[in-house]
Amino acid sequence: MDKAKAAPLELETQRLLLRTPQRADALPIRELWRQDFVREYNCFGPLPSVEEVEEILARDPQSQLVLVERKSGRVIGHTGMGRDSLRYRVKSFSLDYYLGEEYARQGYMTEALERVLAYLFLRQGAESVSARAFAENAASIALLEKLGFTREGTLRRAVRNFEGRAFDDAVFSLLREEYLAAHPPRLGDVLRVEMDRPIGTVHPKHPDLIYPVNYGYVPGLIAPDGEEQDAYVLGVSEPLEEFTGQLIAVIHRFDDVEEKWVLAPEGMDFTKEQVEEMTRFQEQYYQIEIRM
Repeated sequence: MDKAKAAPLELETQRLLLRTPQRADALPIRELWRQDFVREYNCFGPLPSVEEVEEILARDPQSQLVLVERKSGRVIGHTGMGRDSLRYRVKSFSLDYYLGEEYARQGYMTEALERVLAYLFLRQGAESVSARAFAENAASIALLEKLGFTREGTLRRAVRNFEGRAFDDAVFSLLREEYLAAHPPRLGDVLRVEMDRPIGTVHPKHPDLIYPVNYGYVPGLIAPDGEEQDAYVLGVSEPLEEFTGQLIAVIHRFDDVEEKWVLAPEGMDFTKEQVEEMTRFQEQYYQIEIRM
């Protein structure tokens, strides 16, 4: 994520608004840090002042989300999605999270992290997401397992809290292909595509076919032909290396094993007739149905 230019982030779930921290969040976040329930499995030191919490929230705001209950407007928790320090040259994020005791065991954190994972894998193109939990924190471990994470092992004597007690860490990860297999994108989802045939590219087997639109694939999502899912990108007139946009249509081929996906910039609409016309250069050889 481009922290210098990125606009404040907002993600919504049925009950929650997940957003970039604001200065006014410092007081309710400090109150969460005061709770023994929150401190038990988090290495918070002496309780900071409100001003110190403001500084902490402002250090890397694009890697943090405050959890706000939509019904009451109350700040009830926090999640971080920073760089994964255990991996090298892999686009990977590391999750951390906590929730106020009043809202625990009601599915709020499951709801929040499901939305965060969709954002990281689909929109940010993460290759993996990792998380660590104190080995004795059964609730956090159960949450990660429910979300599909795999336990990679135990990092022994990994963390010493400010009371001097050392903890082992259970180390978890979720790979992009695992996430996409369990949560295949749907029409309307925003996802990232990498281009292997930008506008102007010559087809590798048919030199008379030149691509008039950008054509690529969804990394990590395997289609029925055993290759990564192919996708057309409409509404962009220059060659691209990658693209993040909205899945607006699926081209079903009755006489082939695979489907082709169609993406466009968010908020840009096309009719079935327009999709058919813009992809005809390749789809004319198949019996198709465009599903929107």
